Amino acid sequence: MRIRRITLAVLFLLTVLMIADVRYLGTDLSTNRQSSINFNVDRKAPDFAVEKQQTFVQPQNGLTALVVKGQLGTIELTSTTENTIKVSATIGAENQEVLDRLEVKETVSGSEVRYELTGQNGEGMAESGVSFVVEIPAGMEASIEQNFGSIKVDSFVGFLSLDSNFSDVDVRGLEGTATIQSNFSDVDLRQIAGPITLQDSFSTSTVELLPIDGGYDFDLEVNNGTLKQNAGLKVNRVEKRTLAQGPTGEGVHPVVIRSSFGTVTVKLD
Repeated sequence: MRIRRITLAVLFLLTVLMIADVRYLGTDLSTNRQSSINFNVDRKAPDFAVEKQQTFVQPQNGLTALVVKGQLGTIELTSTTENTIKVSATIGAENQEVLDRLEVKETVSGSEVRYELTGQNGEGMAESGVSFVVEIPAGMEASIEQNFGSIKVDSFVGFLSLDSNFSDVDVRGLEGTATIQSNFSDVDLRQIAGPITLQDSFSTSTVELLPIDGGYDFDLEVNNGTLKQNAGLKVNRVEKRTLAQGPTGEGVHPVVIRSSFGTVTVKLD
């Protein structure tokens, strides 16, 4: 598919530039000095010529986990006090012939419900994408995968897993646990109360934590990048690695961050 070819081409180019920057220019990204290479990947979803909508309403019953896979669009997620899973999907394509072959498939397997775009057949198929607006009961586990788009999470209560590639991630208000994998993305996490595991590469990440009972246990490692933090952690620099560890309060809730070739900012209110 066209998206896969574009992704591979961009990754190859960025890898070549990274090697040239580190090997030949001697750039030390572990300091606050700016890199000689600025990564600027356009993550804006295209404006499709034609669109259609699908709506799904599913009683929670025994469902405890939700999976949503998106591309070239926006995924919006929030928790509600209702016992119903609601998903609205907008599918976009370059022409009506392609759009007619596309649909979002809902699959229920055990305690998991999954939503993803189907009907994308053939290497030469025109560009297409899908956006989701998702409301789920508080306490559920949500796994979101997004490529070339954005993820917006608001007032989420439960277990959150995000996998973003060439995307913008914006989380506002989380009570629970979050695991985030980010590549070539901007990650902005605000008003977070709970354990966080973040692994990113070539990304700009901000993590703003709220005080919670038991405090946090920080384990941060930034390779060839920049770390900024106000949690009073002990910081060690070893060659191109920046390490920071330490607890706040009783150190009950782990905050684990692994970053490569990016900028990480950790704020503790």
